Amino acid sequence: MLKKSLCWIAVIALLVGSVSVFATDKNSTLTQKMLKPVVEQGCKSELNDSKIWQSAALFMSSERQSSVQKQICGCVSDNALNDVSAKDLAMASFSEEAKNSLIKQAVLNSVKGCAQEALK
Repeated sequence: MLKKSLCWIAVIALLVGSVSVFATDKNSTLTQKMLKPVVEQGCKSELNDSKIWQSAALFMSSERQSSVQKQICGCVSDNALNDVSAKDLAMASFSEEAKNSLIKQAVLNSVKGCAQEALK
């Protein structure tokens, strides 16, 4: 009985800690915050696979490429999930396939606008 109580206390403490860490931005859900690094990584992957990015990168120094990529993917990770429905976010929480599909679509929908903004 004591072990169960301690286990529940630990679980509750972890949940409270998680919520407080992710509660900095009141407009984003916990799921959006948890998916943000995954979206950023997906953005980097999409950029590196893009023929347009590869062509543009030929005319940039490696420092400039890194800076622009960081700026673009930061923008994407901040904005990609803003227009995603709560239902889709919930599905992404439980299904790896749904998560991957959601991230890919969110990145593709926002990378163009973020790239245009970063390259102004």
